[in-house]
Amino acid sequence: MENLPILFTGLRLCLLETGDKIPLLKINDKKMKDSEKSFSVTCRLLISLLLFPIPVSQAQVIEMSARELTKESTAVLYGRCSKVKSEWNEKKGIIITCVTVVPEEYIKGNLGSEVILTIPGGQVGDIIYEVSDMPFFAEGEEVIAFVWKNPAGKNLITGGSQGKLKIEKDRKTGKRMVEGAGKMIDTEIQNQVPGQVKKAEKMLLEDYVIKLKGYMKN
Repeated sequence: MENLPILFTGLRLCLLETGDKIPLLKINDKKMKDSEKSFSVTCRLLISLLLFPIPVSQAQVIEMSARELTKESTAVLYGRCSKVKSEWNEKKGIIITCVTVVPEEYIKGNLGSEVILTIPGGQVGDIIYEVSDMPFFAEGEEVIAFVWKNPAGKNLITGGSQGKLKIEKDRKTGKRMVEGAGKMIDTEIQNQVPGQVKKAEKMLLEDYVIKLKGYMKN
């Protein structure tokens, strides 16, 4: 259970007078935008009870390297997003987005031929719930996903927005590249050797997969 709070790395936190750390949930209503009004509310929506059954007070914001993401995840995969659907939760308290990913390959673990990811936030009608630092998925895009299955059986993204990387084809070579992969590797290098020259943020998919598989051996 000590490692569970790492799943809250994607949520912006604030400190109340009670000393409890809670997620900062920004709510934007298009109708309110029309009247040039906007607001942010900080409230106890108990996301931890609805999606993450662990004490919210344990949540932390942590920058994670690719090695750490791999270690903390139940599964690591790359594949294509086949469906993205936002809906209210059962209690109509928050909006969640369910993302269906069809894995091309599992780098770690195996969650089956289809994986449904649960992401806090989304849009239903004119109501938009934005949860800070949560990843955005689009139908048809190829991604690498670091996934953690919580005790309730929901598949969550490890490390918030850090746990989802987009795969795109290079226009010149036609080879698939992982956006932001080099930066994540740099996080690991910088922790070991301060001042190390940074690499390009993109990496060949094949090279990045080899790198992640290497983390599982060490």
